[in-house]
Amino acid sequence: MPRLPFFMLGRRAGPVGLVLTAWDIWRRIPPKQRKKLLDVARKRGPGLASQAAKRRPNGRSPKP
Repeated sequence: MPRLPFFMLGRRAGPVGLVLTAWDIWRRIPPKQRKKLLDVARKRGPGLASQAAKRRPNGRSPKP
């Protein structure tokens, strides 16, 4: 019996489903592409984080 990918668990799996899907996709990416993704994340990640922090008023999280 073939293994079902994690993303087939359901559309509304929430944060755990998101993590499992990301892990499943990460495993399928060839090692060279993984390295490229990590390099881009190291280069661009801090800038994106600072932009997101500037857009969030008072640094507070949204109310539930």
